[in-house]
This record gives sequence, C-alpha cells and structure tokens, in this order.
Amino acid sequence: MKHYFALICVSVVLGMFVGCENDKLPKTVPAEGVVTLDGATVSDATVLLIADVGDINASAVSDKNGKFLLNAFPEKSGAVPGSYKVSISKTINEAASEKKGETMVNLKYGLPQKYSLYTTSGLTYTLGEKGDKNIKFDLQSK
Repeated sequence: MKHYFALICVSVVLGMFVGCENDKLPKTVPAEGVVTLDGATVSDATVLLIADVGDINASAVSDKNGKFLLNAFPEKSGAVPGSYKVSISKTINEAASEKKGETMVNLKYGLPQKYSLYTTSGLTYTLGEKGDKNIKFDLQSK
C-alpha cells in the first residue's frame, strides 16, 4: 500500500511540473481546416504556417479527408494567434528500383510545386484570438 501511495504522489508532482511547463508556452487557439486541389480534398499534405513576427510556427498533416489540425507545440494543441505565410506540400514516393545494388527512390510533387515554398505559394493566413475551425486552403493546379 505504501508503494501505491508513493507512486500516486510522484505522479501528481510530475504532473504539476508538466503543467507548469505548458504555462510558460504562449497562448494557443484552435486552428483546423481542410486542403483541396481543384475542389478535391488532399490527403497527406504538409501544411506549414511561418510566423510573420516571431519564430513560433505551426504545422499539420492532412488526413484522408484533407482535414488538418495545426499545432505550434508538441505538448500543447493549437496555434498562436497572428499572421502567417503558408506553404503546403505533398511528396509522393513512386516505385523504387535497384541500380548497381543501390535502391533508387523516385519522389515527385503531389501538388503544384509553387505551393511548397512560402515565398512562392502566394498563401497567407491570419489566425484570430478565438481561433478558427474552418480554415480553407483551396489550391489550383493551373
């Protein structure tokens, strides 16, 4: 019984430290949405928001329905309110082949290449103080 009580006490103390660490992080708000290309949802797309001010970015990977949940920190959900430049990329691994004993992997862009860099994507986003659960990134192939 003493060991059980000691284990509970250690768990509570460790939980307090984890909670304190999260308190030091900036405020985050819900940030989720969907990625489409020409109206069709895009799975496995990496969404990256690069902060206009500061160095706290947010990222996510879209699910099979094109939906994503942005996070700025691994230990805390959501993104920090502010203005961002956006890049969205998807890499497709085509069939591998062997050449002289080495495996050759062919990668290709799953989205138009211009979206893979925030400097060429033309995408920006401002996340408000209350968050947003309906972010839409409607990409075009042409």
